[in-house]
Amino acid sequence: MSERASIALACPQARERASVVQWLSQSGYHAVEVSDLSRLDESLQANPIEALIADLSLVPREDDVSGLVRRLGSNRPLMVMGDASRLPAALLGDVSVIPRPLTRDGLLLSVGLALAEGRPARKYPRRYVEPITAVANGVGVTIREASVGGVGIELRGPRPNVLPPFFQLRIPEFGVHVLVKRAWMAPVAVDATRCGGTVEGDMPGATRTWAEFAREAPDPVSFVTRRRVLQ
Repeated sequence: MSERASIALACPQARERASVVQWLSQSGYHAVEVSDLSRLDESLQANPIEALIADLSLVPREDDVSGLVRRLGSNRPLMVMGDASRLPAALLGDVSVIPRPLTRDGLLLSVGLALAEGRPARKYPRRYVEPITAVANGVGVTIREASVGGVGIELRGPRPNVLPPFFQLRIPEFGVHVLVKRAWMAPVAVDATRCGGTVEGDMPGATRTWAEFAREAPDPVSFVTRRRVLQ
């Protein structure tokens, strides 16, 4: 990250926008206000940025979010301010969610984690999987992303246990037991925390390798498909 990273901000609420600009500036960032996301490409050329914070109301559709992710590229993370439940589950791996009410510490934590996760680009692209129950250091978690070299999990509860820098992850349903190096943790809702990490290797007792699991884990089932199966 550069000495004074530029963070673009698109927020229609004047009071909230002023607070975010102040918090970013006080923490050594350069806040670049963007009034029109449709002209984002022009703004990027005029003011090179490290990341974008956008109000969820400005990107109400899944295509809007996906389009922003593509335009920003792999090394410029997108953060949205709002309710994570309003985002399709498939997009939660591509964006960071800053829940409301905004707090200085929460916002700056999200920015720091997003910058750390977004640079450099992941060596192995992750894919979203059907939520799978697992255990991380004795704590029940849900696996939502997997790649040959990494994993994305979710912890539920208002005060989830903070996983140590290295933790063991077991997936009983698939016979997987691996060591994971935690890369980041960030709240995505009042009662949910996301964690991303790199898989360091298979542990003794595993009956299936992580590489096999990453290939075989089922893709997310859409609501429509799920309804047809139930019928």
